[in-house]
Amino acid sequence: MAPHVNKRQNSLPSGFITVRDILDRKRGVGNLLNVIGVVKDFRTPVPTRGTDWKCEIKLFDRSIEDASFDAITINIFRPESEMPSPNVGDVIVLYQAKLQSHANELSLVTHRTTDIHLYSSSEIPRPSEGALQALRPLSRKTAHSPGQVVHEYVSHLYHSIDKSSLPTEAEFQDMKAKSAIHTGKSKELKDVRDGTFADVVVQLVRQPYDTGDRVTLWVSDYTENDHFFHFTYKGLDALQGQDSYIASLPYGAGAGGGGGGGEWKGPFGKRSMQVTCYDPHTSVIREQGLSAGSWVLLRNLQIKFGRNAANLEGFLREDRGSSSQKINIQQMDVRDTDAPDPRLKEAIRRKRDYEREKRDRLKDLSDAAIAGQKRKSQLVEMEPASSDKSKKSKKTRQRNKKKSIGQDEPSVVPATAPAPTTLTHVKCENEDKAISTIDSILEPMYLETDIKGQQVKLRLPFVNKNYRAHVRVVNFMPPDLEDFARPRRATEYDMLSDNEEPDQDGSESGGESAADDTATRVWEWQFFLELEDASPHAINQGERRTIWVAVNNFSAQCLVNMDASDLRKNQHELETLRHRLSLLWGELEEKKTLERENRRRRRRAALANRGANQPPSHSSDDDERGAAAQMQVDDEPPVTQVRTMPFACCIRQYGVEVPEEDPRKADAGEGKRWQRMFGLFGTRIAYD
Repeated sequence: MAPHVNKRQNSLPSGFITVRDILDRKRGVGNLLNVIGVVKDFRTPVPTRGTDWKCEIKLFDRSIEDASFDAITINIFRPESEMPSPNVGDVIVLYQAKLQSHANELSLVTHRTTDIHLYSSSEIPRPSEGALQALRPLSRKTAHSPGQVVHEYVSHLYHSIDKSSLPTEAEFQDMKAKSAIHTGKSKELKDVRDGTFADVVVQLVRQPYDTGDRVTLWVSDYTENDHFFHFTYKGLDALQGQDSYIASLPYGAGAGGGGGGGEWKGPFGKRSMQVTCYDPHTSVIREQGLSAGSWVLLRNLQIKFGRNAANLEGFLREDRGSSSQKINIQQMDVRDTDAPDPRLKEAIRRKRDYEREKRDRLKDLSDAAIAGQKRKSQLVEMEPASSDKSKKSKKTRQRNKKKSIGQDEPSVVPATAPAPTTLTHVKCENEDKAISTIDSILEPMYLETDIKGQQVKLRLPFVNKNYRAHVRVVNFMPPDLEDFARPRRATEYDMLSDNEEPDQDGSESGGESAADDTATRVWEWQFFLELEDASPHAINQGERRTIWVAVNNFSAQCLVNMDASDLRKNQHELETLRHRLSLLWGELEEKKTLERENRRRRRRAALANRGANQPPSHSSDDDERGAAAQMQVDDEPPVTQVRTMPFACCIRQYGVEVPEEDPRKADAGEGKRWQRMFGLFGTRIAYD
């Protein structure tokens, strides 16, 4: 029998895992693993957008030396001064590296607890002596240190493993040098220059234009370059009283190259570059169905000035230096939220920030235009002011004056007025803001303007405004709590750790394409509350006006302190939601459920009696629908009679675009009109 020491040297130390077991998925993604392996490849460190640098090391061990497996990749993120610098054949002992999956390929990535110990192959002694003398000095403090058992295993592994698959020292250094050159080509569009080649991660912002022998793309990574064409937004020009020069597109941007026709939809400014693609890349674009909204990696992209000699363009040509047709365009997976490409993640973050900035600028300019049109004089509605003033009674003029847009906060209750008794466990923002009545929130807003020398008052479809109100919940939709959460297709923004839900009004820039039916789905909140005015003013006046408010995903997370999920499958989450909302609306759900059951019983009884007393009609479906509609008149008392304790909440007014067939009502563009909406925000149930 062999000595005990040899058995210990031959066996993988306790707590470590073989590379084969990792690649066979015997450990789940996200686990922290300990690995010992021999260095097969090394990609030189490159800077990231943060303070860390990144390098890649490929390891293999005896478990895969005779298999088709190549190696396991380790992605190391650390300051440059703490980066390892291995040579081919060196042995690495890795503690607490995190297992990740990217594009269905497994790899390891450093974690905050990861420790890396490097043994120089030229100094590793033969067994049974341990390899402590080959251990390189450490550049940082570690929590895990290899002991004598590990030192002895390192010696055994290095001298027993088949090294025929290792590159020579010259080949290794050549690969290392080439990796440095390649990574240096990875650039953002703001940094590309004439006469260079670059690797870029970009989004197609216009439909590809296919001429047969080439395909022209317009791409952006939402950075700006002074040598790109300047696209101006016509909406901003109109607000600023300027003329648009959209028509003066650079060569290829119109019918000759941009493709798709129609006006430019963004991004605006100097953020987009034209790219001309030749075979074999054109085939990939056609076969993969790349379209506006697709994110792609373009490798070895030639950058030079185009025909107008004023704007930089990109050219993706055949790699003539390769014996095979190398494809330098690759579609990026925006649904990979576990291990997204950091370049893609940052580009999507810039796109989100750009769209927010554009929306805020539009709002500021719109508000400025409205403020510039305000008048202190009496406003009239869609008629010449001179003729109407003489006809209106004193009472009508006073009412119009009260509703004038010149008043910043009509029909509000002063913050000093005695507040009604409210639910103390419901908190809201802006507690120092005056209380608005539902009547004042619903008041239309007007803009006075001059049309052909006459002053007219135009009703605005909506205004962007926030309110604080005292209300009680009297109804909700959908009627089943299980439907308060709904699935939606995942979007590119889901990979951002600080992502908020998509904005209500959306954005035209970027040319997002719809996800297919196989797209990953995520759950989000969406429900509606009917709120009744409980302010002192409404109580004194005997007014009980109500308003429906939308509760979107972000607002609902704030309200109930829960993330959305499939409530039909997760009964525990459903009961938690039911309990927290009962703190808000008391017995409203029970009353509403009872009312629905009574309606169903009445409907069934009426249909049964109707069927027993007369023969069926040829149009029985229509008759039943009509009978059901009639029976609703005799339903139980409405749930709005349920009296719950009032609470303070924040309500915002905004607008959304909806389809509109009547051109006279299409105030949001061709085939669209603005619809005024109200939403809950900044309100929370403090259930603890």
